[in-house]
Amino acid sequence: MRERRRSRRHRQPRRFRRRLQGVAGWLPGALTLGNLLAGYAAILMASEGRFLVSCVLIFIAAALDGLDGRVARLTGTTSSFGGELDSLCDAVSFAVAPSLLAFHMGLGQLGRVGWAVCFLFAACGVIRLARFNAAPPAGGDFIGVPIPTAAAVASVPALLTGGAPIPPLYLPLHACVVLTTALLMVSRVRYPAFKQLQFGPKPYRVLALWAAILAGFLAFWEWMVPALILGYLLTPVARWLRDRPWRSRTAAAAPLARSGADDSPGREPDRDASRTSSRESDLDAQRGTVPLSSAERRSGAG
Repeated sequence: MRERRRSRRHRQPRRFRRRLQGVAGWLPGALTLGNLLAGYAAILMASEGRFLVSCVLIFIAAALDGLDGRVARLTGTTSSFGGELDSLCDAVSFAVAPSLLAFHMGLGQLGRVGWAVCFLFAACGVIRLARFNAAPPAGGDFIGVPIPTAAAVASVPALLTGGAPIPPLYLPLHACVVLTTALLMVSRVRYPAFKQLQFGPKPYRVLALWAAILAGFLAFWEWMVPALILGYLLTPVARWLRDRPWRSRTAAAAPLARSGADDSPGREPDRDASRTSSRESDLDAQRGTVPLSSAERRSGAG
């Protein structure tokens, strides 16, 4: 009887895990479809002139896109079907929707140039997704700007203008920003993924940073989002400054400078004597003779 009870106790956790996987198996797919719904609604809102709502929906889609993969990994329900579905939904939410939002906010007034910039953004976004599926990033970094970040760059002017169209004076600048972001998506520039973020032995600094970010959101939320996006876009520059090439040159030149500083003027004769003795030993080695000691030289001279 006891053995049967123990076997039942061992079976119950296994059954619970199977039921949990069965219930949670549809959850990542539901989050992915929610991502698609938010992107589709963003397109409709942009076409109706409700730019601020469209921008918020794109950010909601980005949040859902970040959750579906993590939920799938936690529940052990990752699959190739889920990855393909996620990429197709991302193409709508982060490639098509932001380009249409930028077009309706003012880039359409630039004529064919606005058409070309918006199309290039959508095309580079799709290429970025295809490259990610073909060759997933290795080493904990993204190759090129992640497409949710690029979508945030293209749609963030709606936060700055409060949902109003972009003034004509700033349309060329916005077109250049959208074009640069599109090219960065298909570039080889590495951006951090933050998948293996560690707080280290002193987490209070990270907590203080999070508190400062939350305070900034409470005070100036419409400016904090562009500031965070700009900070992320400049991380490759910060890495280059940290690992700048002239740092290695100065490190290599430091031992030479120390050796030159250690040699005082009073030690110059010793260095000359060592040089002459090394030259004499080299000449004796070439002649095949062994150098004599000082005592042998005196006896031979006597």
